[in-house]
Amino acid sequence: MITLKVSYFITHKKAENLDSCQDAVKVNENIARYAIADGATRSFFPKQWAELLVNHFCGMTDLILSQENWKEWLVPIQEEWYKYVEERVKKRNQFYLTNSLNTREPAVSTFIGLEVDKTISEWQAVIIGDSCLFHISDSGLKSYLIEKLEDFTIRPEAFASFPERHQGAPQFIRGEIRSGDMFILATDALAKWILEHEEVANLDGVLNQFRQIVDGESFNQFVHKERDNEDIRLVNDDVTLMLIWVEECESFEIEDDEQKNFSEIQISENVET
Repeated sequence: MITLKVSYFITHKKAENLDSCQDAVKVNENIARYAIADGATRSFFPKQWAELLVNHFCGMTDLILSQENWKEWLVPIQEEWYKYVEERVKKRNQFYLTNSLNTREPAVSTFIGLEVDKTISEWQAVIIGDSCLFHISDSGLKSYLIEKLEDFTIRPEAFASFPERHQGAPQFIRGEIRSGDMFILATDALAKWILEHEEVANLDGVLNQFRQIVDGESFNQFVHKERDNEDIRLVNDDVTLMLIWVEECESFEIEDDEQKNFSEIQISENVET
């Protein structure tokens, strides 16, 4: 049986703050579920939609990932989003908000939901859009769904908060894992940065940088440095990074308090110095 060591970080664009960050991240170690989402800035209440997506995915213990039922398990999330937005719109009583709700303007978000079965060393994922799941093993790096830089677009596929407004459909992927493997979940700006480095054969350099990220401060330093890098620049956008290391139970044991530290979200308030 395997065990998983997890760390994850989130930050905002320059000159903004976490309240305006449209990314979301969630972990449920009890059922080995991991999720990130990237709400589209120009959509309607995208922050709340992205947060609901990751929270529900990691919280629904009876969820079965399937190409046939994905619209069904989005329904309660859509209903909760609508209830939240309707209340906010009524309180603000502003015409443009009321009009957007009445015309069913959706929130949209890319999404990655990863589930690991530690007893049989298998994983499955549901992915839509340009947030990327990277699986690193003895055979090298495999990227889902985007494999090449030219595949990034200004309008990626995404889940929508109204069922008739989905932008494409998710893909469902399965695979095996073994001790020594690693998963990286990254929203689009960081995913593109990783693929740019992979194209110039610098994946080891990327992994070395990630190993040095141990808390919010070191994540800040990484993001700030790479946004100013003249060779391969990290685009100024909200950034979410999740790292999952796969180990054998016999060779990797940590105390409860230490495990809690690995799993605690690291939020980066100030990227700029």
